[in-house]
Amino acid sequence: MIMVIETLLAAAVFASLAVMAAAAKPENITKLEKFCRNNLAGVLLSLPCTLLCVPLAVPVSPGFLINWLYPLAVVLPIVSYFYLDHYAARGVAFLLILFSYDAVHAAFDIHLPGAAAVTVIMLIAGIAGIWIAAKPCTLRDIFRKCAVSTVWKYCAAGAGALWSLAALYLLIMIIIGVYVK
Repeated sequence: MIMVIETLLAAAVFASLAVMAAAAKPENITKLEKFCRNNLAGVLLSLPCTLLCVPLAVPVSPGFLINWLYPLAVVLPIVSYFYLDHYAARGVAFLLILFSYDAVHAAFDIHLPGAAAVTVIMLIAGIAGIWIAAKPCTLRDIFRKCAVSTVWKYCAAGAGALWSLAALYLLIMIIIGVYVK
């Protein structure tokens, strides 16, 4: 059930990124730049991602830290609201990385038809997430490039749409594979 919700939310976020890239113009670039620095959007993206990371962190965490993982997963994104810049861009990067990881595993766990294509698409999304996480102002720069270049606009919007379609395909296959049988 968690993977269904995560996939649905990822598809929605990727689709909205595609729409934002496609709608980028010199007249509205300041709105897109403000989105990248929006702390509330950063918390809304980062908090669920952090909570989803806790089960992944348990096997590699030292014993004394395991009891603290869930409280830290709630507190740290909220504290980051006050201290991080470009928090929404960091949240987008977090979602790209986490969903890519989960989608690749799910594709092979459910024996997804076309798993190789979904894996390549999601690995590219994960690389984009790592790139944005390493330099959060990159998302702002991508929006700026989209505002002045149709090549950038179509490539960025196409990437977001492709990621969204891959997530929707995975969602449909999870629902068919799990709930229909």
